Amino acid sequence: MSECLSADSSRRSFLRDGLLAVAALTAVAGSAAPLHALTRRYATGLLGADGAITYDVPDTDGATIDKSNRLILVRYKGMVHAFSLECPHKGTMVEWQPDKSRFYCPKHKSTFQPEGTRIQGKSPRSLDRFAVKVEGGKVVVDTNVVLDQEENPTGWTAAGVKVA
Repeated sequence: MSECLSADSSRRSFLRDGLLAVAALTAVAGSAAPLHALTRRYATGLLGADGAITYDVPDTDGATIDKSNRLILVRYKGMVHAFSLECPHKGTMVEWQPDKSRFYCPKHKSTFQPEGTRIQGKSPRSLDRFAVKVEGGKVVVDTNVVLDQEENPTGWTAAGVKVA
């Protein structure tokens, strides 16, 4: 009889702990930005002689992929970042996965958050960012200033611009 009570007790504890974990994850997810709403757009920025590329300011959160300039422009949580379309591991072009709200490198399975931060995989670091600014109502990306998270963590973190 005591074995039955012990098994019931263990099962209840397991179920209770599992439900508490699900409730905690739901609470955390509910407080985050609606990542599933991020969109994917394609554009080609206007490349200047100085290496600067100009884009319209994205009006909603999402990823704008510029394949010809090998660049990604992301608006996420009120910030705009620009980073290389290439994975830092082996230079493979990353893909935007809107259903998972992340960038993905198909070569070695590295994944990155919408603002370029490394989640997991063989990539040694986050995606390389470019310096950005807003000028004349446009986002200007300076492709001559490449910021590697390991070499310049302060510059990498600061490489973004707040937008309304």
